[in-house]
Amino acid sequence: MTTSNKGNHTMSEWTCKVQAVDKFRPRDSKDQRVHFQTIIVQDVNEEQVCVILYGDDIRRCDNLFELFETYLMLTAKSIPKNNEKEAPLPPPSRLSTISFVDVEQQPSGVEFALVANCAAMQYTADQSKRFQEAVVMDKTKKPLFFTIWEDLASNEGADLLRQVRQLQEYPIILAKRIGTTKYRGVSCLATRYNYTILINPPYVQATELRNWINENKQMLIEYTVKSSAESASSLNLVAADDEILSV
Repeated sequence: MTTSNKGNHTMSEWTCKVQAVDKFRPRDSKDQRVHFQTIIVQDVNEEQVCVILYGDDIRRCDNLFELFETYLMLTAKSIPKNNEKEAPLPPPSRLSTISFVDVEQQPSGVEFALVANCAAMQYTADQSKRFQEAVVMDKTKKPLFFTIWEDLASNEGADLLRQVRQLQEYPIILAKRIGTTKYRGVSCLATRYNYTILINPPYVQATELRNWINENKQMLIEYTVKSSAESASSLNLVAADDEILSV
């Protein structure tokens, strides 16, 4: 990122080539007076800044700042270049992820995992909320229940279900600001306010995990079968040694 002052010492002019790495869902301020959306962009050195859109700009910029697309920005304005895309920046790698081994000591964080199984959407007892259960795993082979709520269940959750059950693939997810909860003494992950799930993101870490998936494909296929329950909306939590974990 470069900055310069020209005449007006209260305003810095800068140009920067960036890619969007996180895109929050639009939301309202606590007093309900301001509607806004936060987007995280980073430069070639992976230095990050926030881009905040307000009001009608959210709709107008809906197709702008697509995740992992590259843009040229000038003093907080995205400058088109004859409808040509900027040459892409290198795949991002800056993340502080948590191993599943340490997940119980972390209240929330960033998780890289593969989806080993996924159930159909269901509703709470009072029918007020919809959710979906999945089993996720990292390279330690430690499985965790992952509860996906509301809009994410209808959108990203439906895509995960299709990939696992219909295509027999094992998608990689990058889950940001995901909470850790306990259910009958077992640690579980769950989406919460201001969450993000990215499916098969172009991070260096995702490439490493994809290689691990390819090397362990047969184990994962067997795991999907063993963790499936009679009900399409339920799953079993099965350890890598085939022991059924009590939940």
